[in-house]
Amino acid sequence: MELESKIFERKTVIESALIPYGFQKTNKGYLYTKDFLKGAFKAQVIITSGGVVSGKVIDNGTDEEYILLHVENQSGAYVAKVRKAYTLILKDIAAACFRTNPFLKPQSNRLTLSIECQYQEKPDYPFAKLPTYGVFRYPANRKWYALIMNLKRALVDKECTGRQKDEIVEVLNLKIEENSEQDLLKIRGIYPGYHMNRAHWISIILDDSLEDEFILTLIDKSRTFAVGGKARAKGKKEHWIIPANPEFFNVIEYFSSSSEVVWKQSSRLTAGDIAYIYVTSPHSEIRFVCEVLQTDIPYEYQDQNLTMKKAVKLKVLKEIPHGLCPISKMRELGVKAVRGQRTASAELTAYLKERSSL
Repeated sequence: MELESKIFERKTVIESALIPYGFQKTNKGYLYTKDFLKGAFKAQVIITSGGVVSGKVIDNGTDEEYILLHVENQSGAYVAKVRKAYTLILKDIAAACFRTNPFLKPQSNRLTLSIECQYQEKPDYPFAKLPTYGVFRYPANRKWYALIMNLKRALVDKECTGRQKDEIVEVLNLKIEENSEQDLLKIRGIYPGYHMNRAHWISIILDDSLEDEFILTLIDKSRTFAVGGKARAKGKKEHWIIPANPEFFNVIEYFSSSSEVVWKQSSRLTAGDIAYIYVTSPHSEIRFVCEVLQTDIPYEYQDQNLTMKKAVKLKVLKEIPHGLCPISKMRELGVKAVRGQRTASAELTAYLKERSSL
């Protein structure tokens, strides 16, 4: 790997910082030049508009490129001195004009930013021998709900061929509901969990084969396993979004005459939690704020649309007026999609609290 690639790996250029630092705009991007080692050499660093960094060192005595700098087996004292001085220049540029990304791939970094915005949780890197492997945890009990690692594609995608086998990709491991792996593995881009129990974990190659919104719903579900009822800080309520399909159950009509309902338990809820009932198309909006009164209720029920073995009891606290919280507003507040029960973003929770006086 080139010296520049090593230093600027996992970094994104802050274009607005380049000119103030001393770069000049050219038809190739941005150019920075600096003499060093008492004027004996000149560094020339180019950054393209896409943030790709390249560079070379010119010997001012001969006006030729000092190519020994990039020859790995050249380790003499003088070459080492030039390489060290040039490295310091690159590191200073990196510190002043770049921000460090948590991961290598664009989708990995976008998802990381979404997790931080929604849950205020960042990855940590607990493996000394694998310092690029990032773990996402639920803070109250430090349980994992996601892991991003970089490895060869062939270790996950057994059907890849040729050069793809050695391609370095970033892979996301997520926990899934029991007996759901077969349906998920039919989706292109989802694989059996790498180095995990394959009945409970899946792996996703983060190469934009799957949309961010879909992956975020899987992350949200994985996080619910880490949350759990016993894992929470004492007295803390979780806020959930629960979808209701009016084709199967007219929840608006039902709540017009009753304030309580028994609902399928699809994730780990705790008594006292808040549930926002999202009525799906053609309404596509949150219409009720409920409190979870009781969980883990044995409840055997099955029809062509629904199978229930456990249920929760919900009580309506407040009806949300039509048009106050449609899906367009929810997207502004960090909830991109509702494909199943999921946690609510902090922004959505604050918005609904303010407008429902809870």
